[in-house]
Amino acid sequence: MNNRSSILTIEKFYSAYLDNERDIFVYLPPGYHQDLGKRYPVLYMHDGQNIFHPAFNGYSWQVHQTVDRLIQSGDIEEIIVVGISNMGAERSNEFTHDLDGVRYQDDKVDIRPLGETYEKFVIEEVKTYIDVVFRTKPEAEHTALMGSSRGGQVTYHMGLRRPDIFSKLGIISPYFYYVDPVTLEEYPQYHTFTGLKPFSRIWIDLGSTEGILVMEKHVREVAEKLADAGYEPDRELLYLYEPRAGHVEKDWAARLASPLIHFFGGKGEECFLSLDGSSEVGIKGPACRVNPVLESDHGLRRTLLRANYEVQDESVLEVREDGILVPKKEGETLVTAQYEGLRAGKTIRVVPEIPERVMLDIIVHVPADTPDDIPIYAYFPLKHDPVQRAYVNQQHLPLHTEFVFQVTRTDGRVGADRNGVIIEHRYEATADGTLEIDVKQWY
Repeated sequence: MNNRSSILTIEKFYSAYLDNERDIFVYLPPGYHQDLGKRYPVLYMHDGQNIFHPAFNGYSWQVHQTVDRLIQSGDIEEIIVVGISNMGAERSNEFTHDLDGVRYQDDKVDIRPLGETYEKFVIEEVKTYIDVVFRTKPEAEHTALMGSSRGGQVTYHMGLRRPDIFSKLGIISPYFYYVDPVTLEEYPQYHTFTGLKPFSRIWIDLGSTEGILVMEKHVREVAEKLADAGYEPDRELLYLYEPRAGHVEKDWAARLASPLIHFFGGKGEECFLSLDGSSEVGIKGPACRVNPVLESDHGLRRTLLRANYEVQDESVLEVREDGILVPKKEGETLVTAQYEGLRAGKTIRVVPEIPERVMLDIIVHVPADTPDDIPIYAYFPLKHDPVQRAYVNQQHLPLHTEFVFQVTRTDGRVGADRNGVIIEHRYEATADGTLEIDVKQWY
């Protein structure tokens, strides 16, 4: 008797709306073939070729492993997961809606917005097929949608446009702004919706180490607009700002359990509160906030959008309920976050001024056999400097920007050490400085 989950592949699924075809992947839970009268909630995910299988970078969401584990532990009910493959070069077009506020004309790539057509494809072609072929619970209350990066952007737009289809939205590391890497000018890529829609669950998150691609202030901006629209923060609307997480499948996989539990599980017992975020704020300078992270016994992690704060010395600073620090005078004081009997503290220092931006000089030394005409990147594009015999860049960055990167070439080769081990570099913009890297060989 089969009591294991399975993954089916529907090859070359044709879309009449988009006039293209792609593979669809379907995860069926362990009990699907046991009780033939039972129906199941469904989670639809964009970029489906990466959710069960490795992406081009070798990483996968490993969705089946996480769902299996959570079902086995009883933390979520059994669900069906549908992965909808993207179309490669067409991904940016299909994931972009032509809506007020979406400045796709100013995006980093040329965009031909097909978001509404892609939306029809998912709802009227994919979902219709899945509901006919598999034993689903087709109602909105049992249907979730999830995606990351541009997939987070299209999840946000599709979900808020069609609450009659989706009642649970997983908006992961969403691409809500394009930030020009040279000028740091910001171009919004999302529409602001007004009015409360009948959602039961919204999850929105990002990692602290996503560079200027996905920034905390932008994602939090959208989360606050959703709260202002009437979605109850820390109940219906959950948010997570995950320390040290980057913009990559392995980090999305690491926190996948949290939105799944939010959608398909119970509250659990909240057992631990920590307080991350800024430890220094300037009387002059950018806004800073603390990040109270609440953990439950079944593994759900979330940042509290609203917490109660105590400040030991209120003459030094105040803390708004959204975690923003409001400095008053130089000094330091203990700030304590509280939530339903749990407490966590952090000492905050107030200084006269902190900079909005810092300057980073990047210097990369490469092997002598490196072709002079091949572009090289260290997160940012580098220029060849024959005087230093190196590749360089000078970059202004917003304070506290963090990113993880490898030194790469446009032909796909990556910087490695003497033993051929690819080196991953991590940087945080805390002060002006120089990042000097010595690539021993290309792998």
